[in-house]
Amino acid sequence: MAAARREYTQREYAEMHYLYGFCDGNARAAAREYRQRYPSRDRFSDYRVFMRVHNSYTEGVLPGQHAPRAGRPAVRFENGNEVLRELRLDPGISQRQISRNLGITRSTVQQIIKRKKYHAYHVQRVQALAPGDYEPRVRFCREMLRYHREDPQFFNKVLWTDESNFRRMGVFNIHNLHFYSRVNPHIIRNDRFQHLFGINMWAGIIGQQLVLHEMPARLNGALYLNFLQNNLNRILNEAEVPEARIAEMWLQHDGAPPHYARAVRDHLNERFPNRWIGRGGPIAWPPRSPDLNPLDFFLWGYFKEIVYQGENNSEQELRQKLEFARVQVINNRGAFRRLRRNFIRRCRLCVMVRGRNFEHLL
Repeated sequence: MAAARREYTQREYAEMHYLYGFCDGNARAAAREYRQRYPSRDRFSDYRVFMRVHNSYTEGVLPGQHAPRAGRPAVRFENGNEVLRELRLDPGISQRQISRNLGITRSTVQQIIKRKKYHAYHVQRVQALAPGDYEPRVRFCREMLRYHREDPQFFNKVLWTDESNFRRMGVFNIHNLHFYSRVNPHIIRNDRFQHLFGINMWAGIIGQQLVLHEMPARLNGALYLNFLQNNLNRILNEAEVPEARIAEMWLQHDGAPPHYARAVRDHLNERFPNRWIGRGGPIAWPPRSPDLNPLDFFLWGYFKEIVYQGENNSEQELRQKLEFARVQVINNRGAFRRLRRNFIRRCRLCVMVRGRNFEHLL
């Protein structure tokens, strides 16, 4: 194994630089002079070493040390405590605002934050709850968990339902839309169409099956009762839901006004005796709880992601996108199994936090 090369001493560097000047900047002549003056040295330098030594002294750096990097100076972390103080006073403050407050560059702020192992977390939107909502939510979740313990297939016996309105234009957030280009392409997006349209879609999930039905744009108790009496069984049969499952089926809906009409409740008590979930039902649906409805936390977000990927230029195009989303969900059989596990997990978390918001814990 070869021995490690000995580093030059600062005295040797000084002697090289002296001889470089003695030879009027001729590096080759300086190397020859060095060999003649110091024949006992165990190491003789190439002429290029003399050139590098001269350049180092010229730049104000001792030979053998690294020259300062060009460009911006290295980050000075003595500002770290000030940056952390700004973050503690206002955890939502921007890096740009910290830069202005402290008079340091934004890149310095960014590197300090990274070095201190701070991370930027997104704010999550959740449903606003009133103090009186906590206990009904806990009661509902405990009942669902009890039914699940007694019958692990209970979730698959419930027809989970909800309605959602799909319009020509969805919610448009300009901050989430970008178009990368070398020059500004001046992209525009049309808004406020004179010709507007929308579809009020009802959806139900039971077991491994998804059923859809278009509802009137303005739904009331009488129209919803007509749907339950004349359309629901037909829709389930067309979706090939087994008769045995329909016979033992539960029905769930939220507390929307059409669902709470007296005639609707009377019909449900007759059609699903002690087997329906909703406001005024055998199992009360907790108010303001979309985080517990599988249609809300699973289906509608996926549908709207597909429907609003681009403009919907006609009602027919909107229907085609809805049908495409339906097929995508139906073909993903594993999604329904995950949905059941997700629902049980949500119920447990809701009980754990005593009815308060829990989605940030998922």
